[in-house]
Amino acid sequence: MTTRPTSGVRYALERTSVEPAQVTYEGFAHLPDADIPLTARVALPAGTVHTTVAPSDAVTEKRAADFAKVVTALVRAATKAEVAAGQALPRKIVRWRG
Repeated sequence: MTTRPTSGVRYALERTSVEPAQVTYEGFAHLPDADIPLTARVALPAGTVHTTVAPSDAVTEKRAADFAKVVTALVRAATKAEVAAGQALPRKIVRWRG
């Protein structure tokens, strides 16, 4: 299996650091023709998610903001129950859209 979809977007993030105040995920939004780097930080204990996407040749500033909004919602949904229960957050988050 390749990491790029034939259509839509495959979001793949992996937990890269766990600190008392936050958990950091890094990964990519895999498009058919590009890989967009993403970073999502989950603030603890609130569970607030902040996502950054660097604009590049493959993604405009507006499109980067759209990716950040989607990734923020995906990470929040994937971690909400664990944050509320005070449990360890998932090691990987992978979702397909479109």
